[in-house]
Amino acid sequence: MIHIGEKLRTARLRQNMSLRELAEKAEVSASLLSQIENGKANPSVRSIYSIAAALALPTNYFFPDGGETEENPEETLEVGQMTASAVRALQTEGRIEESDLFQDHPHRPKGPVVCRNARGRIELMGGVTWERLTPGREENIEFMEIRYEVGANSGAKMSRHNGREFGLILAGELTVELGFESYVLHAGDSITLDSTVPHRMINSGSVPVQAVWVVLDRG
Repeated sequence: MIHIGEKLRTARLRQNMSLRELAEKAEVSASLLSQIENGKANPSVRSIYSIAAALALPTNYFFPDGGETEENPEETLEVGQMTASAVRALQTEGRIEESDLFQDHPHRPKGPVVCRNARGRIELMGGVTWERLTPGREENIEFMEIRYEVGANSGAKMSRHNGREFGLILAGELTVELGFESYVLHAGDSITLDSTVPHRMINSGSVPVQAVWVVLDRG
């Protein structure tokens, strides 16, 4: 993996920009930029957004593995053959709707209560399952119980999309890679994240992960 400092130095030199010039444009200190380039410091997500804007580069340029969303899957693939990241990419592009995702239970509830055995459900590639906790589709929000089998992950690369996410771990151990940080969550732990920041989720434990997950304003 190329260190972020090498990427930063390469991008800066390609534009014939000094550390001081870049610092002024990005509104960060020249000493911080120097430390980043020499591998002595990692920037905050806010700083990297400013630096990327100053260099007219996409923020993904700096993130691990390029921070790119997974390659767009072919539209002929079934949803069950896609990773969670790939599904999010198609949703962001408007190529797939929530109504196309969940397999409605034959006894789909008509009232406000959803019984456990009557949830809309989708099984994604790699041992990830989403179960909808609402009777039907809700505008600009997803309320789900998610399950990651041992070793399962949301995708090979970090991805990002519109929205804000809220998660509560019910069982197991979930590692959330968020920007340059990594957080290990256990049962009872919760997390709030900006979905536009590149992220990835991995079951890093020895038992399946169960969690309640909300994605707000995905559109």
